[in-house]
Amino acid sequence: MRNNIIIGIIFLVGLFIFLPTVHADDGQLYEVDSETWELRDAPDQNANVLAELKNGAKVTVFQESYGWGSTFYNGKEAWGALHHLVAMNDTKTEQDDDEQSEEKEQQVQTAASPEKETASDESVESAKLYAVEAPVVRLRNAPDKNATIITELNKGAEVTIFQESYGWGKTFYNGKEVWIALYLLDERNESTDKAMSEIDEKTDPQPTTEETEKGESESDSGQKDENAELEKERDEKEESTAETGEQEEKQDVQAKQRGDKSLSGYHFVIDPGHGGKDSGATRSEIAEKTLTLSTGGKVAEQLRDKGASVTLTRTDDTFIPLEERVRISNSTNTDAFISLHYNTFEDQSIGGIHTFYHAGDENQKLADTIQQSLINHTNLTDRGADQADYKVLIDNTQPALLVELGFISNTEEQDLVQTETYQEKAAKGIVSGLEDYFN
Repeated sequence: MRNNIIIGIIFLVGLFIFLPTVHADDGQLYEVDSETWELRDAPDQNANVLAELKNGAKVTVFQESYGWGSTFYNGKEAWGALHHLVAMNDTKTEQDDDEQSEEKEQQVQTAASPEKETASDESVESAKLYAVEAPVVRLRNAPDKNATIITELNKGAEVTIFQESYGWGKTFYNGKEVWIALYLLDERNESTDKAMSEIDEKTDPQPTTEETEKGESESDSGQKDENAELEKERDEKEESTAETGEQEEKQDVQAKQRGDKSLSGYHFVIDPGHGGKDSGATRSEIAEKTLTLSTGGKVAEQLRDKGASVTLTRTDDTFIPLEERVRISNSTNTDAFISLHYNTFEDQSIGGIHTFYHAGDENQKLADTIQQSLINHTNLTDRGADQADYKVLIDNTQPALLVELGFISNTEEQDLVQTETYQEKAAKGIVSGLEDYFN
């Protein structure tokens, strides 16, 4: 009898050790919010994959570290990227899910009603109205270019964005959250206090009021005069639109001839290095993270002046893990990713600008072009363009560079790189280099 009890205790202990999940009270409960979630044997995307969890699977995370979360799989510690998960209430039930879904639909309907002044966090007051600029854009179930496509919108369609995140905008489709790349949209100037409705797959998202009125009037054979009037107005509008289109086309040609919008249609991710708890190089109370943030803003502004769309990996003093910076680049149609840094060295006489790329002829060509342009605009020492194994370069599927814009350990350059004049010149060097490469 005693032996049976001991065997039973050993069995229960062994069963507990090899359970793939642990009760949510011991950690934070999450739900997988992408098609699959890979569990790895270390917090590194190059680590071995132990298993994959499907969309909607529940997982308990016991520890978080630099964008990774640890859980247990078959009794062993496993790691997964947190940006594929959404936090859940550990007491959540299926009934709670249904109630929250109904609440979400009510919030969208509230946002669509012009009579309501306030809604929840996704209200009319916090929303922005955009129009589709590209011929076709896709709505996806997550802010990732590889996420599942839910539907498509054609050029001219209007869409209400309730939240923006790293170049993606969140809206709703049939009561469910969907995401769209913001660089394919154009923000409307008109107030979003007007009636806004959820995108409905059963209706065409882009019919005009005039077309709707025309359809209704044609259903009533007794309103021929109104039909004729609407037809006349439509013809006049088409003529006006054609004239406007010709004027815009002429202006575009003139702008291209002047070079004012030489980067129109291109999308760039600018990555101000370091941030938050990661100060980067420091000398004389000068932090690299401050210089990169300031310079990044100037690069973004000049790129937008040239017609480009820009995503900044950070816009304030925030720590962004390297994996997240790469994900931002890989999840959008990025023409080039440029990480900005300032250098330091023990020998205070060392100075100059240095550009790095990982591999490939095109990356090398881009690096050489940007490096030469930077030297031409700043007149600092040319340290050349070289290969390097930085994570933001290795893991990037887009053309990617890391640029060291001077040495803060060099007394002369330390004073220089802090000035608005130098940072504007450095930004100009990068933008001019991109123009030379892409045109």
